[in-house]
Amino acid sequence: MRWYFVPVGARYINRQVLGIFLAALTILLSIALGDKLIQFLEKAAAGNIPADRVFYIVLLRMPALVQLVLPFALYIALLMGLGRLYSSQEMAVLRSGGMSTKTLLAWLMPGIALVTLMVGIASLSVTPAAKYTLEQELVELQKRIGLSALQPGIFRIENNGDQVTYSNALDDDDQTILNVFIQRQLPDGNQMSVWAERGQRSPPNADGRQTLTLENGRRYVGRSGAADFDVMSFARLDISIDSDPVLQRVRDIESLDTGNLGSQPAHQAELHWRLALPIFCVILALLAIANATVQPRQGPYARLATGMVWMLSYYLALLLNRWLIEKGFIPGVIGLWPVHLVAAIYAVKGLRTLAMPATR
Repeated sequence: MRWYFVPVGARYINRQVLGIFLAALTILLSIALGDKLIQFLEKAAAGNIPADRVFYIVLLRMPALVQLVLPFALYIALLMGLGRLYSSQEMAVLRSGGMSTKTLLAWLMPGIALVTLMVGIASLSVTPAAKYTLEQELVELQKRIGLSALQPGIFRIENNGDQVTYSNALDDDDQTILNVFIQRQLPDGNQMSVWAERGQRSPPNADGRQTLTLENGRRYVGRSGAADFDVMSFARLDISIDSDPVLQRVRDIESLDTGNLGSQPAHQAELHWRLALPIFCVILALLAIANATVQPRQGPYARLATGMVWMLSYYLALLLNRWLIEKGFIPGVIGLWPVHLVAAIYAVKGLRTLAMPATR
């Protein structure tokens, strides 16, 4: 016995939308994750990230990407899927059979609600937890990234290319580099080249500066092509280094639990942003349904360009409102609701216009 009957029209429409949604989600996630993966692999090749931590870091980045990609994929799926049905007159056939705008919304709402629930869980819970774990991972990597992460036989470029470090091997303690070569561009135009038997780097301080301690070596200072180089032998030499960060650090606010966000403008902006994403998903879906109609002789994707403009305008307006709250120009109590309200009014207006032929 069937406890719940799903109309054939509902199954057909949702199947059309689901296929495009999965394709759009796959493409958008592949682009986003591929870009991140390439960046991290480049850092791993340069010795800035241990190679065995790359995929773990990408995994921690995924929730933040997924919560943004899901609303966009749903919007594209509804716009393209329903647009194709309108273009092929299948929607006209369904409407002649009694399908109203309310019925269409009821058929599509379970899928929209499921995607919205996933976005809400990711925004309010999963993403902050992942960013907190990523923050801790970056702290540990920054501690380890010293010379222990320096791959033997690889030239390591630091300080925006002003310094090149090379070592022939790592000692057994994985903290001491052997046969060290360093070349640094000095502010006065001279170049400093250093060779040492061994070296160790201290952990970075709060300003990101480290001390490289070299033992038993020579230092050469002069201009390239000149013959008057200053040569100095040393038993111990300390060099101050401005170390580049392992990765772009996550802001502490973004890694806080939602319940721990305070009343400061930056905290309020982060809170409203987390609340805005599931609301953004719902209103964006309604906008897609309202704007998916095309004329019979038009192509199935005739409204796609206009729909993309609405989607990007809505998203950019949310970003602008968030920035205004963070800077204190808009009170936190107002939040992002004005942007949601304008978009919701336009969506409702479009749905009412869509329902007019069915009510005549």
